[in-house]
Amino acid sequence: MITTRESINFQFSLIFGYSSPTDLIAGDVIGPGKLTKEMVNELSKDVITYLRMYNAMLRDFAGSEVFSIEFELYNFDQKDAQMKIYPKSMVLIPGKYKECESLLLALKPETGYLDPHKSRESINHISKLFYEVEEFSNHPGLEHQKKIQVYNKFATRFSKKLYGDLIEDKWNKKLIGLSVSLPTEKEMLSTYGSIRTDVDYLWNKSPIEIKFSNQKYDRLKSPYIGKSTIDHLKYAISEPSATFIIEKTLILGTNLLKLANTGTTDEIQEKVISFFVAKIEESFGKNQKLFSGVEIISYMEKILTDFNVKVDNFLKISKKFLTTGEIGNISELLEKYNSFIVENSEENIDFYRTISELAINSMTLSIISEEKLRASELDSVINYFAEVLKNSISCIRNSFPRYLSHRRLNTLISNFIRILHVKFENEQKPSKNLGQNILGKFEQHLISQIAINPIVLLKVGVFNEEILNKEFKKLVNDNIKSFYGSINLDISDLIAFAEIQMEKDSNLIDSHVKKFERFSDELKYLLSYILRYTTINRFLKEEPDGEISDPVTFANRFHRFLEKRIGAINLTWKTYILEWIKDYAKKFFSIEEIREWSLDETLFEFIKYLEERESNEQEPEAFLKFLDNYILRISNDVEKEILIDFYKQYEFCIGIKTEFPKYIQNKVEKEINLFKIEPEKIIPKNYLSIDEQNTFYNYVKKNELRYFSKLIPRPVSLILKQELTAEEVDLFKADLFHVFEFKYWHNKAKYDIADNFKEVYREWIKKL
Repeated sequence: MITTRESINFQFSLIFGYSSPTDLIAGDVIGPGKLTKEMVNELSKDVITYLRMYNAMLRDFAGSEVFSIEFELYNFDQKDAQMKIYPKSMVLIPGKYKECESLLLALKPETGYLDPHKSRESINHISKLFYEVEEFSNHPGLEHQKKIQVYNKFATRFSKKLYGDLIEDKWNKKLIGLSVSLPTEKEMLSTYGSIRTDVDYLWNKSPIEIKFSNQKYDRLKSPYIGKSTIDHLKYAISEPSATFIIEKTLILGTNLLKLANTGTTDEIQEKVISFFVAKIEESFGKNQKLFSGVEIISYMEKILTDFNVKVDNFLKISKKFLTTGEIGNISELLEKYNSFIVENSEENIDFYRTISELAINSMTLSIISEEKLRASELDSVINYFAEVLKNSISCIRNSFPRYLSHRRLNTLISNFIRILHVKFENEQKPSKNLGQNILGKFEQHLISQIAINPIVLLKVGVFNEEILNKEFKKLVNDNIKSFYGSINLDISDLIAFAEIQMEKDSNLIDSHVKKFERFSDELKYLLSYILRYTTINRFLKEEPDGEISDPVTFANRFHRFLEKRIGAINLTWKTYILEWIKDYAKKFFSIEEIREWSLDETLFEFIKYLEERESNEQEPEAFLKFLDNYILRISNDVEKEILIDFYKQYEFCIGIKTEFPKYIQNKVEKEINLFKIEPEKIIPKNYLSIDEQNTFYNYVKKNELRYFSKLIPRPVSLILKQELTAEEVDLFKADLFHVFEFKYWHNKAKYDIADNFKEVYREWIKKL
């Protein structure tokens, strides 16, 4: 439960985590929620786990680790954004001391003001202090449980120190003109790449997920000349690696916001609402009459009114306890309080006993004094719990009509798609399977749109079945053309069609078909494998400078390098990718004109060739040519004959690539016009869930109890720090950073890739 004062104060929220090679993980959470220590420890473990996974990926694809990330927290519900106060920024700052890791996940009221270098120094200092605490605690005389208590105590202390630095703006950048430029600021960076992309949102996910698609890379003119150009290539991030890193950054942002959102939870209120909803389910389950949506709201109101009466009586008994004059420590006093509540409850004893237990849990979290207390001193904590109870009932009352609107649209979509699924039952297997697969995606697309529907977003929800029925048809009709116009059948889809259409026994070529099914995914993976830091950049570092003077030499040497590395990969098409490199070299055999090639020209031309080759080979038409060459190499006559039949069927199926989505679209358009919507009347219990996951309780939990549920984490700045080897350190005057900067407009985005190589690379080395 978050008051206006708390929402202002806790625009600043913080999760701190620390881990060491001894598998110690400790941390703390400072935020608007009220969490048990167990939940705090879980959040600390999760955030450390996400950081480790992310850094492992970065070392592979960029030879770097994350230095800092800043996300802007965009609220898609503008009315909600105007009524409530939210943080605008989420920042991840990792720290390190020796082999120990720590991190800070902080939410702030503004973006772009944090100095990542200052905050990093603070985190590193805290890591050092925690390391000393761990060393001091690591002796046989201290029991394991005592160690945990020590770690948790210091985690809380260090978190408060970091939180103080955060809210006092100690890490903010200084005013322009009063400070030296930071190594990751614009004037110290050289931009060498830019990527434009479409931005898509998965609205029904929690938190809302963001995806980039149709990314287009612009390679900018190199700011380097001579040997610097070659040396920069050894550390630059390739375009495929950049897009993969950003894909994982978007996922990381979603996971981190999910943790921060959990940190807003008041666990007591969550348990109170869970108890009330369980009682509602119990009451609904006893009634087997059929109710309309409007009738079930009235029925719910009667139950909530009864809750209010019981809660008022509970509070009267609690107030009486305050006047008893009882004395004791907190445990003794709360035990007496519980006995007093049960003894003075004339009826509904189980109800009052559970509420009493929840009240005790709430008071235990609020009171930390170990001294003796009088009963009257519980007045403030009882008043707070009273507000939790009243707020919980109000929360259920206000959210139930909105949930019913959400549920009605959801069930109408499911019923409609179910009818279409039945229509496809009589289709042949590939048509049936693919058609039902596409219908499933269409269903998820429509359900995603429900989350941003104005009716569902209304703060004061009013359930109107007639309006919802019209809204459902509008929702389907508005999305048919755009959805089915974007459907593209890929190679694996057409392979499934071709296999079922074959006249000959396809079981005899089953091993070949399985290889074909892996073709697209493996090519995509192999391209990313070749162009990641641990492959292409390592090759450039190992090759002596000046020995690669043309594309043919480059291709031959890289082929030998890759052939050794790729042998350990368990993929079907790994040798096929080596043929691409040979084909690249062959392009230059017949060129009569002799010209000079710089290494950067050769590398960029090679990368461009591989990307275009992979893109072309993903086209269903190109796979036909590949099949032709593949079949020519088959020596078994029986298999060859069956493969030729497969080839013919695949060639025929290419024609349905665009026609099949239109075929499904026509069925959907026809069915939505025929679809009759009957007024809904069902037993009360069925109103409380759509399926096992989509229940009324989970709806309240997501939309009412998680304060940041409407925020979308969009990265605005990603800074990576290059992991230099002992030999490489001497080549640089200072740390080498890679910086991604993002800009957004409507459903588009652009991000630039820059580094400070020009500023930190030692000039004198280049002249040796």
